[in-house]
Amino acid sequence: MSEQLHIDKKTGSFTSASGNNNSSSPDSSDKISLIRDFAQLFRLPVAIVAAFVGCATIYALHSAVPLYKYLLTAIILVCTHSAACAINDYWDVEKDRIDHPQRPLPSGRLSLQQVWWAATILFVCALIAAIPLGIYCFILVAVSSILLWNYSHLLARNGIFANFIVAAIAAAIIFLGSLVVNRPLALIYPSAFAFCYTLAKEIIWDVHDAVGDRAQGIITVVNSWGKKKAFSISWGLIGMLLVSIPFAVLLLPMAHPLIFGVFSSVMLLMMGMALARYQYQDSVNAYEGFVFWDRIGMLVGAVGLLGTAPAV
Repeated sequence: MSEQLHIDKKTGSFTSASGNNNSSSPDSSDKISLIRDFAQLFRLPVAIVAAFVGCATIYALHSAVPLYKYLLTAIILVCTHSAACAINDYWDVEKDRIDHPQRPLPSGRLSLQQVWWAATILFVCALIAAIPLGIYCFILVAVSSILLWNYSHLLARNGIFANFIVAAIAAAIIFLGSLVVNRPLALIYPSAFAFCYTLAKEIIWDVHDAVGDRAQGIITVVNSWGKKKAFSISWGLIGMLLVSIPFAVLLLPMAHPLIFGVFSSVMLLMMGMALARYQYQDSVNAYEGFVFWDRIGMLVGAVGLLGTAPAV
């Protein structure tokens, strides 16, 4: 994450995945390529999973909430997560030339100007969508947007602190759903669960980005204490979550404890298997597998979330 970006004067020019800039009006294949590039920029699967988790939270706490609140919550989460990915790539373009050269921005398929405007518009849309949900939802979205916009700058100062910021944002997805139904303290344990789960995977993602982070002087667990310590901390967090499941099922007033127990355990099992493979193979395929199974695990965890609401 470079502290200062030297913006090329050509960044305002239109670029497509095919590299054909000679036509003033791109043909249909150019438009499809552009849509595909933005979808990759926004990491749409992650944004959609976030929206699913937020709506699952609302359903678990109060299924009879009006449809517009589900829709607004989904819009907020898709927009903020897509915008966060876009602005992160904007600030980190030099680092990503090392760690993720295949992404649309470092590969030149999208321009800095396109990415900046996309992030700005999406953050504004999220803020507008939060207004009908009440002042507390708006404040949460506003604070989250500010943190996400400045994430790369926070990371440049201390990557470990930035890991905690991302984990807090993940927990805020559940908290947002709780605010929508006016039950902000109903899902404290699942929020803490999401925080620890996200922190574990953020530490491991820094393993993949270690070279680029080191080149930028970014402090991370792996660059400060080594790969072995990074994996040990991640395994510790997963183990702590696994141990907490039976206690939560027995002690917390969940409406459907069996659903939570089964699906959360499967979620951790998926992550653990992918983590073990990445730790011992340390390859691009193993890393991509870790990312893939993390996303599947989040969907499974969202189903488990349905069982965590206090029994009414």
